[in-house]
Amino acid sequence: MRQILYVSAATSSIGEADLDDILEASRRNNARAGLSGMLLHIDQGFLQILEGPDEAVASTYARIAADRRHAALRKLVDQAADERLFAGWSMGFDRPAPGQSGAFAVTREALEQAVAPERAQAIAVLLKTFYYVNRGTTAR
Repeated sequence: MRQILYVSAATSSIGEADLDDILEASRRNNARAGLSGMLLHIDQGFLQILEGPDEAVASTYARIAADRRHAALRKLVDQAADERLFAGWSMGFDRPAPGQSGAFAVTREALEQAVAPERAQAIAVLLKTFYYVNRGTTAR
């Protein structure tokens, strides 16, 4: 199994309807491909973990890289994993309010290529913690 953690900047302002469309397609496609993960939309940027079969993760990441809605795509973690962090979600989602992103402010640093690889691992742990705290919610 493979996990990829990446960040990207939205090429244009992403509204609620756009996010709904992205989530609907992601959840449908991920369920079909056997993927799970978590997506955060923060300050017109994205932070996402994708996990699942190697080939499915690679092809999904390639599709994201080709999507014109993403700019400054940066892979922070690409690793083999023994178990899923987000097994219960085809695509969990959150959109912290501006100024309330707290620890997730690191995504802006990541987009500016200022996050060291060891800090990227900490982001993955942070997302796992977020999942366990919120897994009782309606995220899918």
